[in-house]
Amino acid sequence: MKKVFAKINLMIVLVVLGGIFTTTVMVRAFADNKPVTITATILETLTLACNNATIPNLTAGTPQSVQATCTVTTNGQNGFNLKVNKTTAGNDATKTLKHSDGTTWITDTGSGLTAFDGTTATPVTWGTSKGLGFRVGVVSTTPNANSLNLPAGYAMWGNDGATAEYAAFPVTAQTIYNYASYAAAASTISIEYKLDVPTTQKSGAYTGTVQYTATTN
Repeated sequence: MKKVFAKINLMIVLVVLGGIFTTTVMVRAFADNKPVTITATILETLTLACNNATIPNLTAGTPQSVQATCTVTTNGQNGFNLKVNKTTAGNDATKTLKHSDGTTWITDTGSGLTAFDGTTATPVTWGTSKGLGFRVGVVSTTPNANSLNLPAGYAMWGNDGATAEYAAFPVTAQTIYNYASYAAAASTISIEYKLDVPTTQKSGAYTGTVQYTATTN
């Protein structure tokens, strides 16, 4: 800390006026100043919340689907990246849903569905596909909130209706949505899960897990 001293010179002048002494004091002061810079860093935070999904009961040959959401809240200045991969114990590149008997699986990549590889080449229209497929919607902060029509740059998932496109879940985590700007509000991404099976598929309850991972950019 720089110390500043004020030096005061006193000049005392004695003037005799009619026998009365008058004292005049002359004071000279010194001053200094110093600008102070204040800096601060706001740390990044991120939270991810995803809903479980239950696909309605289905009859082989008649696909069923359900929509759920993942919500990302972050103050990251460059937005966030969302990835997904399957995590069912004992799974492989073609299986996600396992029967309660512990041995029977539903094959994901049936009749045209392939595992998502992070590119526009993988998603396909459903057609006669058999297996578990998924499709990504838009974040709530975009103009098409609550729709599965993605903004420019995300046309890999097609449009709502007959041109909607799906892929099977990948084993290795793949980016399914990237939001490259700061968003003051939480971003909600809709995920559609769709399932159909061949007529030979064993009846009963099937369960599987997939994992979503969000990181700041």
